[in-house]
Amino acid sequence: MPVQTERYTINSVLRAAQILESFSLEKTTYTNAELSRKLGLNKSSVMRLLCSLERAGFLEREEQSGAFRLTYKLYKIGNTYIKQTNLHKAALPVLSRLALSSKETAHLAVLANFKVSFIDWIEAPQTIGLKSLSGEDLPAYCTANGKVLLAHLDDPMLAQFFREIPLKAYTANTVTDPDALRAHLMNIKEQGYAIDNAEFQEEVKGVACPLRDERGEVVASISIAGPIYRMNDKGTMKKLVSSVKNAAESISRRLGYF
Repeated sequence: MPVQTERYTINSVLRAAQILESFSLEKTTYTNAELSRKLGLNKSSVMRLLCSLERAGFLEREEQSGAFRLTYKLYKIGNTYIKQTNLHKAALPVLSRLALSSKETAHLAVLANFKVSFIDWIEAPQTIGLKSLSGEDLPAYCTANGKVLLAHLDDPMLAQFFREIPLKAYTANTVTDPDALRAHLMNIKEQGYAIDNAEFQEEVKGVACPLRDERGEVVASISIAGPIYRMNDKGTMKKLVSSVKNAAESISRRLGYF
């Protein structure tokens, strides 16, 4: 951290941010004791932070358990961010057409803290489809969106990823060997797209491509995903890859990339 930035950093604010970031769709409530263990802080310090966040309207308590959960106030802040970005405005119409033409669920994602964060989605016009991942953070190394974003990190950031993120197996297809994953990411960068071959969820396949801004920097990714039985045919996958590539190029042009 730069010296100037460190000088003005308030540790209690950073810890409050850690508390808010601890909540997820998998873990929607926390007690004081749970957060104390998770963050390695004493209970009294955590309780002061929780009460402050509650008073500010970012957290509320469940009546029976006394556990804390997020409030709608945070959704409003996040939604404001999404709506003000050119990314959302540029991507949504193209994402809608992609879902309609492919008949599979389409997602828009970014990389945050080496996880893939899904910030928008269009549901597949199919009886059997995938549930929305919007608002979820998933491991990057075994999802199509995540892999295509990791593949375009610069060398120092990619090295940091391998130092900090343990490669856990979610399915039999998850790549957990660091050398094999590095080679896989290099190939993804060269070919311009990534495929998730049931690497995070059994029986789910997907394809993702990067989105570039006016400087040519990769800022996000889009994908389509569906049940593997609908996407396992080579001819079908070839068409889907082409569709996602074309959609990504269209969005990138909207973002100023030529």
